[in-house]
Amino acid sequence: MRTTLRFDPRGGIDCLYTEAVDLRTLGRLHVVRATEVVFDPEDQRWEVRDAAFGKLLFADPSRAACLAWEQSNLQPGTAVPPNTNPKSHSIMKKSIIVILILAVVLAACGPNKSKLRTELQSIDAELVYIRTTAGHYRDRMSAAEFDAFIGSLAAGYGAMTGDFELAGDGVDTAVSSVNDHGISRASLDQLKQRHDQLAKRRAEVASQLD
Repeated sequence: MRTTLRFDPRGGIDCLYTEAVDLRTLGRLHVVRATEVVFDPEDQRWEVRDAAFGKLLFADPSRAACLAWEQSNLQPGTAVPPNTNPKSHSIMKKSIIVILILAVVLAACGPNKSKLRTELQSIDAELVYIRTTAGHYRDRMSAAEFDAFIGSLAAGYGAMTGDFELAGDGVDTAVSSVNDHGISRASLDQLKQRHDQLAKRRAEVASQLD
């Protein structure tokens, strides 16, 4: 099974965890779960879901197929394809309708100080998470820029010296890094939008508590 190791300018390594190589020999490990493989008893299938938000990424009757999908799509610099499962979209629409109904009911009842304080705490916790995650994506963008620069140098040097294997590796590194930079930028933009929404809502809740 092929595993991609990506080195950042500070000497850190980003990769999908594997025991094919003893990663401890490279330094101290910091392991973060990216996905969860769970069984859906209703559809009788295995699902790969985002560990942070529970978003469905892939589904198959075979658990081995889900594990293989993780290996193919979660390597550094790999874009995770969007979920196109119609059932997920249906559930999302139903969830939005329920949320809207609850919002109308709560608005009719008027604000409750205790609930507002709880919401404020929840907003603050999510804002902290967003800032931490945004820092992670900024680090990935910096690493991608460095990798793209090194890959371009390798490609140019390989082409000039006739080392076409080096040139090919350099092009692959540069292209992968550019893609990773774009993915991180898009994720960072989504986090910013969510941050702005939460900041606006926080101001509204705080004004109601005054």
